[in-house]
Amino acid sequence: IFGEDLAAIRDRLRMVMARWEVWKEQQEQGLVEGQMQLPIPMQMPTGDGHGVDDAAVAAEEITETTYTHATPELINARKMMCDYSLGRSRYRLEMERQRRKGMVRWTRSKKRARLFNKEEDDDEGASNLYNEAGLKEESKLVKEMDDNCDKIYKSIRNQALEGSQYGDVRPLSAVCTSSVPSGMDIAVGRMPKIIATGGWSGGIKIWNGGEDHYSNDSGRNTNASDAAPLDLLGAKNIVHEDRIMGIAMKPYTTSITSTEPLTMVASASIDLSAKLCTVKLNEEANGGDSMDVENLNTKDNKLRYNIEEYAHLKGHAARLCSVAFHPTGKFVATTSFDHTWRLWDVETSSMAEGKELLLQDGHAREVYGVGFHPDGSLVATTDFGGVVQCWDLRTGKSACHFLGHAKRVICSEFSPNGFQLATAGDDGTIKIWDLRRRRPSASIPAHTNLITQLKFAHSSSSQNGEFLTSSSFDGTGKVWSTRDWKLLTSLQGHEGKVMGIDVLDGPSCGVVTCGFDKTLKLWQ
Repeated sequence: IFGEDLAAIRDRLRMVMARWEVWKEQQEQGLVEGQMQLPIPMQMPTGDGHGVDDAAVAAEEITETTYTHATPELINARKMMCDYSLGRSRYRLEMERQRRKGMVRWTRSKKRARLFNKEEDDDEGASNLYNEAGLKEESKLVKEMDDNCDKIYKSIRNQALEGSQYGDVRPLSAVCTSSVPSGMDIAVGRMPKIIATGGWSGGIKIWNGGEDHYSNDSGRNTNASDAAPLDLLGAKNIVHEDRIMGIAMKPYTTSITSTEPLTMVASASIDLSAKLCTVKLNEEANGGDSMDVENLNTKDNKLRYNIEEYAHLKGHAARLCSVAFHPTGKFVATTSFDHTWRLWDVETSSMAEGKELLLQDGHAREVYGVGFHPDGSLVATTDFGGVVQCWDLRTGKSACHFLGHAKRVICSEFSPNGFQLATAGDDGTIKIWDLRRRRPSASIPAHTNLITQLKFAHSSSSQNGEFLTSSSFDGTGKVWSTRDWKLLTSLQGHEGKVMGIDVLDGPSCGVVTCGFDKTLKLWQ
């Protein structure tokens, strides 16, 4: 093409080869017929020798929009996502309306209190009574949120290194923590805080996330004397044949039994595949068929959890980069250097064959980051061309896209409030995008090197998405306020690149980081 340099030619040819691989795979599955239509510059002119008329005809064929029929499994999955997202969004918007009403009333009450204080300087008790009497239910909610936010920020500013553990013989490349979906706060104290790591050796390990690993109904820790942060709870040394690049943990459900898997861990590797592994309580270490909370921390050499391979997701034509679970826990998304991302069905996948629901192209460069909206309606993917794409999972269409990063975009993360998207990458900046106005709302010069991962605080009432964490190749992890996007604290302790970061659920607001120095660190 006129004006192309060698790099542009290589990128165009790489894209053509990626499309060819996708078309070939769809042809084998019987989804397409005939010959693949190549772009005009790669077709030989025919006809009268000039090729003008034939090129015009070919252009008309290229610009024609074609659709691939969705499989019945994908249609059912979209219906399920639609029902789930409508219920979640209805709850989230109702809470937002209450918060905004309360914010207005709380602001007015404070103004009235200030006016009252000016008139009655001597009677301080009366002003407090007047202020409290004027508050309503919504304004009390906002006051509680503000007080909780102040406690969180004070705790984060005082964070220090609580524990450090060598996680592998080779560098750790990914870390994730357990989480409970919003609306299930009652189960937070009853669920174990666990951490999953993946590294260059291709193995997955499970670690204890804190002293309140298990709690009884009263919230009191039943075995704090035995449980220690970063204790190894489970390990599977060989899951992939090569380096693990991304790892994610399935959101918790309300039931915990020794017969059913406690949770599931998904991993993406450069061996062209992703795997799903179940995490189950080890009956031999537990000492019985049913879970006994009082005897979870046995002094046995047996590890508390067994990690077993559940499904092998194969189909990408190039190395995988990231993986993420849908909020329902029934679907998982993977990204790859083959310029595509794919959606898989967790329940129907197996070690013999992973059930692929959707293969989505649309990126011109390698796709790296992926993240799901908390309602389960959208998914955001990023690529090496600096493009951020938001896809509507219910319709399969591109909802919007964002341009603004100067270099590669590595990670994307939706805020628990549902209307903000955070992205970061090679340019060292974190960009906050407003999904309602479809434009950037903040740009944070966060790090001096590539940013590897972003994680918001959990949506539970104890955290309420009040802060954002980031990790970088500059050797630091940082925590940012989501109210004004100011730096709360900088976590310095790794000797080299920080490869991943995540947040532990619960009021302690612990932060976990993993690094190129092979260590896993806990900050409290």
